[in-house]
Parts: sequence; structure tokens; C-alpha cells
Amino acid sequence: MTVRGDVLTAEGTRRDILTFGIGTPSGWHAIPLASASDPEWGRSLASSLVADEVVQAHLADELELARSRFRSMDDPALTAAVWIPFPEIGRAGAALAFSLAPIELLGSPDRCEAALAAPVVVPDADYSYFAVQTWRTQIDAGELVGSHNLIAHAGADGGAELEERVVAVVFPPDAAQAVQFVASAENLGVFTDMAQDVQDLVATLTLTLEAAE
Repeated sequence: MTVRGDVLTAEGTRRDILTFGIGTPSGWHAIPLASASDPEWGRSLASSLVADEVVQAHLADELELARSRFRSMDDPALTAAVWIPFPEIGRAGAALAFSLAPIELLGSPDRCEAALAAPVVVPDADYSYFAVQTWRTQIDAGELVGSHNLIAHAGADGGAELEERVVAVVFPPDAAQAVQFVASAENLGVFTDMAQDVQDLVATLTLTLEAAE
């Protein structure tokens, strides 16, 4: 058994992930989160996708709202993207965020799957899990543990709004961190198979580890 920093492993010394990223298929657009990034990003992207000025304004507002929410997470390793399959409706179809998570917090893939299969809902929360389904597979970057959820959020009118969410966690071999993805869609009809579509996107993950000592 070896110790490196806070990482304890029986297999040997784990190495930090230095860089990581995914491909950007058609319709997906990276969200610039740095404070110095273009303040007109949302408006510029909207105007490049649709001609109608009213629709542009709606889409730009939604994009900037998404960016502000991701920025509020205050995670310097966070990367985010937005999917806009039908810009003419003035709305994004889904958002994706991914970042690194220490292995010592996530535990093994088995422990991660168990946690995803039984999500914790805090008392008096205004949401509940309507359905949860987990799966496991292997991609080039490592083992993937996934969860497909339908989440009911309390609406302002007393009704419920459904969110479709996919969580995918990739465990690269010998890495001290896993790469955790969360994709969310408020329109249940935007994906034919959200779990598979997100898995296909996550499967483009590439990364580099620090050099072995």
C-alpha cells in the first residue's frame, strides 16, 4: 500500500489529471466561464444562430443566465457547454458541466454507483426523484458509471416541472481524480435517448496524467 498526499491505494501511486476535455459535436457550444471572457458571448452566439431579433434576445438571456449559474459554482476546474439543437425556438436544449472529483471522496466505481442509485434528498426540498436508473460501461478514458434521472421540481403554480438529468463519472486508470459530468434538460422531448447521447459525448473524453515518478 502506498500513500501520496491524501490518496491511499493498494494498486500503487495514483497520478493527478493535468488536462482533460471533450469533443464538441454539432449543436454543442462551450461556455466561457473566465471572468475576463467576452461579456457579449451570449448575444454574439445567439445572433450567429438565428436571425429573428426577438428570438435572439430570448436565447441570449438564457445563455447568460446559464453562464452566471455555472460561474456561481466558483470551481476553477469546471468546464461547461450548452446544446442548442433548435435555435429558432429561442431556447437551449440542455447544459453540461464537468469537472474533477477526488477519488478519495467518490470511492470505487461500485461505491459511486450505489450513491447514484440512491440520491439523497434533503428534508423539505422542492424537488423529488421520479425515476433513477444506473449503468456501467467502459470507454477509452476508463470505466464509466452513469445515472439517468427524472426529477420533479415544484412549480410556482403548484404543479411540477420535470427535469431530465444524466450524471456520468469516468474513472481513468491510475488517476487520483475521476471526471464527473452532469447534463440537464428541462424539455423532456429534446433527446431521443439522453443517456446514450450523453455517453457518446463523454466517450470523446481525452486527458493527460502527470508523469510517473
